[in-house]
Amino acid sequence: MSAPLGTIVIAAHDEEAVIARTLAHLNDVVEQGLVDVVVVCNGCSDRTAEVARTFTHVRVRELDRPSKTAALREGDRLAVPGPRIYLDADIEMTGRAAVETLHALERDVLVGRPPHRYDSTGASWVVHRWYGIRARLPSVAGALWGAGCYALSESARARFDEFPEVIGDDLFIDSLFSGHEVTIIDTDPVVVHTPLRLRGLLLILRRTYRTHGQVCPGVGTGRGARGQQLRDLRLLVHQDPRRAPDVAVYAFVVVLARLRARLGSSTRWERDDSSRAGFDR
Repeated sequence: MSAPLGTIVIAAHDEEAVIARTLAHLNDVVEQGLVDVVVVCNGCSDRTAEVARTFTHVRVRELDRPSKTAALREGDRLAVPGPRIYLDADIEMTGRAAVETLHALERDVLVGRPPHRYDSTGASWVVHRWYGIRARLPSVAGALWGAGCYALSESARARFDEFPEVIGDDLFIDSLFSGHEVTIIDTDPVVVHTPLRLRGLLLILRRTYRTHGQVCPGVGTGRGARGQQLRDLRLLVHQDPRRAPDVAVYAFVVVLARLRARLGSSTRWERDDSSRAGFDR
């Protein structure tokens, strides 16, 4: 059997509810030896590692402390030679997308990811409309952050030594590359499950905005995306004035989340669990 095309590194903290769903999509290409998958369970108090080990060709490592940075570093240490995909434990990526992404990185793509699709099934009207606008913003669609997945060629990975102690690893990676260096690979989109309620959305956004200063002080979301998003929103309303109410909802939620992030002082990792519906294998 030939060597895998590359490694998918999955950092997982208390992801028992969704890790099987994530790995099930990749199982065929892993069993065929096309892709190497390493799940690094960090500080888990649930059955994440046990569930991951039911996928016999997936490598599982456990760390005592709950640190995504430590998990990414360990995943890098264990990765096979070749390009790497860094995938959040709650994001769905098909085997086809994994293989085609790794092939692209072997050929001529420096850094990139598949397109992404938001699944807001069962979400409140505010969340549904917020992500409906989010999905239409070119500044988001072409960035490395925000999709729970990014992929680096060997030369791209050589741009930094090890992951720094920041929460927003995707923002850090995005900051290393200019826009023309990033490729959104034409393959199956990864599926991002959205929060179901406004409270969960605000938790995610507050954590995101609270950590931006670690990587890009004074910048909205990587490569000046705040100004880009404002331009995107204005253009969206100009092209279709009927979207103005949804754009207003989007802007209101962003402003509210930014205010909460500015006023809050918590360093706790905040996440929404409503999007982590269980998966029966």
